[in-house]
Amino acid sequence: MILGKLTTHARYIGLDRDAEAIARSRARLEPFGGRVTIIHADYRDLARILHDLGIAEIHGALLDLGLSSLQLDNPERGFAYRLAGPLDLRFDTSTGPTAAEWLADADEGAIAEALRVYGEERHARKIARLIIAQKSRGLPILTTGDLVALIRQAVGAHGPELGRSAARVFQALRIAVNDELAAIPKALADAVDHLADGGRLVVIAYHSLEDRIVKDFMREVSRACSCPKMYPQCVCGADPKGILPLRRALRPSADEIKINPRAKSAKLRLFERRRRLGGRR
Repeated sequence: MILGKLTTHARYIGLDRDAEAIARSRARLEPFGGRVTIIHADYRDLARILHDLGIAEIHGALLDLGLSSLQLDNPERGFAYRLAGPLDLRFDTSTGPTAAEWLADADEGAIAEALRVYGEERHARKIARLIIAQKSRGLPILTTGDLVALIRQAVGAHGPELGRSAARVFQALRIAVNDELAAIPKALADAVDHLADGGRLVVIAYHSLEDRIVKDFMREVSRACSCPKMYPQCVCGADPKGILPLRRALRPSADEIKINPRAKSAKLRLFERRRRLGGRR
């Protein structure tokens, strides 16, 4: 859709940590030929990749955070607590520990902290304690079913309440295994630094932890001088790099949610680069 909106001289560069997504995208976008470059990489490597490609400026950047429906619906990836499969949860299956390996190596404090911070799960300590108890009996947590059984034991509930806790726990482990939140600030900063004047950065986040990072970053890079007018020069340190065309996040419409229920939690934020802005002097 993006390529269809661009001129024939525009170039599209796509990054993804998932090798399956890379192969699928290359095949799907093959008709666009040399206008498309698909790279197996983390978006925290954006600056290096643009340098390697000899690109100094870009005119637009889209960060679609989180995971895709194709990943969620594949039981072999372990992202969905409802589907039986190995407890993997990695975006890039060629590197790093799986969620099962991460749980095997982590102590109770680390597990509880991850569930509390990344999942905002109120049963974090109890779930962590049960995981450690199971490991101490020589019973590793290897599958999605193994983990859900422990969550059910900790929560003491079935149905929607169990589902909510399970979703939060799986989100937390996914973020921890992929180090997702640490990558976002660097990717945002690299995108802004490479935007041409008038270029736009669009970010879609799907939960509050991601969105808070994006919102705070965009507010900071668009913050104007707040010094009193009587001051001869700016002393507050403001160095705005652009503006926020949208006053608040854009949410999906009711019609869009009907078509795509997984869009319900999405928030889209927009930043526009203005290279002639700056703190008052």
